[in-house]
Amino acid sequence: GPSASSPPLGKTLPGSILVPFPVESCLSGVAPNRSEDAVREMWYRLTFDIPANKSARTLLHFGAVDWQTTVWLNGARLGQHTGGYDSFAFDISDVLQPSDVGNELLVYVFDPSEEGVQPHGKQFIRSISAPGSDMYTSSSGIWQTVWLERVPQRYIESVTLGQASATTVTVAAELAGDPGLAAVGQEVLVSVLHPATGKEIAAASGDAGAPISIVIPSPTLWSPDSPMLYDLRIRAGVDEVVSYFGLRTFALSRPSSATGIAQPLLNGNFTFLAGILDQSFWPDGLYTAPSDEALANDLKATVAFGLNMVRMHEKVNPERWYYHADRLGLAVFQDMPQKYGNASAGVIPYFIDDLTRMIRGKGNHPCVVQWTVFNEGDCWTPFGNDGVKRMVDLVKQLDGTRLVDTNSGGAANDLKLGDVNDIHSYPTPADLNASATQYAMIGEFGGLGAFVEGRQWLPGKCFAYEASATPQDQADTYITIAKLLAERADHVSASVYTQTTDVELECDGFLTYDRQSKFDAAQTESIRAANRAIVRARARAPS
Repeated sequence: GPSASSPPLGKTLPGSILVPFPVESCLSGVAPNRSEDAVREMWYRLTFDIPANKSARTLLHFGAVDWQTTVWLNGARLGQHTGGYDSFAFDISDVLQPSDVGNELLVYVFDPSEEGVQPHGKQFIRSISAPGSDMYTSSSGIWQTVWLERVPQRYIESVTLGQASATTVTVAAELAGDPGLAAVGQEVLVSVLHPATGKEIAAASGDAGAPISIVIPSPTLWSPDSPMLYDLRIRAGVDEVVSYFGLRTFALSRPSSATGIAQPLLNGNFTFLAGILDQSFWPDGLYTAPSDEALANDLKATVAFGLNMVRMHEKVNPERWYYHADRLGLAVFQDMPQKYGNASAGVIPYFIDDLTRMIRGKGNHPCVVQWTVFNEGDCWTPFGNDGVKRMVDLVKQLDGTRLVDTNSGGAANDLKLGDVNDIHSYPTPADLNASATQYAMIGEFGGLGAFVEGRQWLPGKCFAYEASATPQDQADTYITIAKLLAERADHVSASVYTQTTDVELECDGFLTYDRQSKFDAAQTESIRAANRAIVRARARAPS
């Protein structure tokens, strides 16, 4: 960014902000009221004390910052990070000051939102003053947690899990820290613990950086009906981390005849994935949920409505969101955030970086079973047909254990690349065909909206793909569509209703923007029953 080279060292800044809420959000305390007052450049300054510890190293972690970040500590430039959706960290051990001196942390952020060439999802500065359509208020700056971590001199930096199996987990632990200790503690010990008893049920050891395979005795597989998560303990030298995994597979069936069609098989069985579009915006925090309870709330509501899948749309959420999906048993179809509007060739290198980091960053979560590369016409055209194929190949190369949706509801879907034939159709889903190499999915449908008085972003300005006069009308129309989907389950394998919540002026959620259900208990139960009927609709065995 323009001002990144001149940090205001030793200067008290004129205002204060509540981190980790984005600048434009109410919870930040500094939200602009008009688009013309929005900032593109931000400086954060924090002074802090931390007790000295010569036997440990200290890491400074950023969950996510949108978009381009430069960090200084005590006048030393630690580095720069570009990308609004992935985590990064710095080892600050060598620049920390003693407690009696104190430390000065400076963070510079440049975020042009829709004015830049980078992927920004559905964020728009112009929506501060003029909200509307499916363009929502931007979320600039620090929007996920910032924290310090004390680790040993030689420590476990990252863990990569392989869990696409009915029997075996693989664990690869990378070590970092003092290079002088590289020859010491290279052995990694891995224990698998049963979550109910805490007792070790399997263990193995191996070299740092290499996959260590562990066969699980009498395993219970992860699925929406039974989201079994095993605990992991990983040790290297004096360092130890705890984690978890869920054994599961998600793969295309291979038709045995020329007339057979592909279907997605979860743990070898066909399961209709009845899902919902989740954009994860909040009225008070925008990209950032006001609490961990709020982060889990939308997923709990999804389960309560009888659905078993979420399409995380045009955004990558914090780790805790995926943890909640893991434990609740919700399959996740994860979108790559797009450059929505005016995409040019300039997006390509940033897109590739963000796509790579998303897959590596979220790949440990059993809930994530499918990657969506492009959405509609938002972003794929600068790549051209050959470039689209390269992106699909890249995803397969980075992660061969999940399915790939090339272009949800866009013209690049016609290239027949990847594993999914995916159309968008509002409000009532059109029918479509599967083939021997692609399963059929309604990537978006519905958009039905009852407008709830007193719970609107701008009173009287709500819109939906199809407005419903009352919540009962919305429920009735949805149930009619659900029956149609259940009838098509012999050839359609997944569907995504738009959407979980109202977002700003788009009022087609099951919940209002402030997370109140639009439906009473009886209506909720009728919607739940309709969704369970879709999930239970058994397709014919692939022939």
